[in-house]
Amino acid sequence: MTPVDSKSCVAPKKILLATDFSPASEATLPYALTIARHYGSELFVAHVIPPEFADLIAPERAPTIRQEARQFAQQNMERFLSAGREWGVACQPLFGEGVIWDVLQDMIQQQCLDLIVLGTHGRRGLRKLLLGSVAEEVFRMAPCPVLTVGPKTPEIKSMDVRLDHILYPLEFVPDTSDAAAYAISLAEEYHARLTVMKIFAEMVPPPDVNAAVEEPFRHWMDDHIPMESDLRQRASFAPGFGPTAEAILKFAGDRAVDLIVMGVRRLDPIISAHIPNHDTAYEVVRKAPCPVLTAR
Repeated sequence: MTPVDSKSCVAPKKILLATDFSPASEATLPYALTIARHYGSELFVAHVIPPEFADLIAPERAPTIRQEARQFAQQNMERFLSAGREWGVACQPLFGEGVIWDVLQDMIQQQCLDLIVLGTHGRRGLRKLLLGSVAEEVFRMAPCPVLTVGPKTPEIKSMDVRLDHILYPLEFVPDTSDAAAYAISLAEEYHARLTVMKIFAEMVPPPDVNAAVEEPFRHWMDDHIPMESDLRQRASFAPGFGPTAEAILKFAGDRAVDLIVMGVRRLDPIISAHIPNHDTAYEVVRKAPCPVLTAR
């Protein structure tokens, strides 16, 4: 297989930051601005007024409450636009009303967006009883990569986010995931270390673990990282053992990982909410100590 020219694979020109103006979504702003400034991207800041609140008030009050919601959105949007101006990032506000994912999906298609950035609340994890959360709906269904800042990501005081260590869990060999191209390109762009991780179901490492991982990793490098890239000097392989999500989370916490990049299955969130065992992507996004970039 010819190595991928990974730098050409990731260059987001249009980024969507979805916000409800909560602390969880405020925490995404440094990441959106850092990436937008690095790539010279245009940043769209989107807020959607959902219809659910109308069920909680008297019908005659609905027009007034909706108007107040619009004014609230306009006022809070200025904080995001102001931060963009301060950082020299071109920002454009987007407002919508309706079912949140439906509205965001229209925005994604109309603006031809390359990346979505959003936060998720920790109070109920990612899921609601029947409908699934907005965050899970977006990263499951979006046609472009999604950067999710979860509830366990430490608060960033500065807008200048560093990406020094990127973790890429390798799911299949050979690896045809689009996520690999993003992990490699971001590691090249930010001159970061890249750890490629293969999880073994066994809790105890097999005696020949080094032999089991060295050759697959060499082939993975040859398939994905150009020979002339200095990333080859910063890339390493790490085996993990036990349940996949637990192994990823433990490594990320122990090794000060700044970003996890992983593939995600396209799974309808309503169906996902009824699956007894949460899948790896759900568990990692919900519990990761750093942002998670998912790509289908």
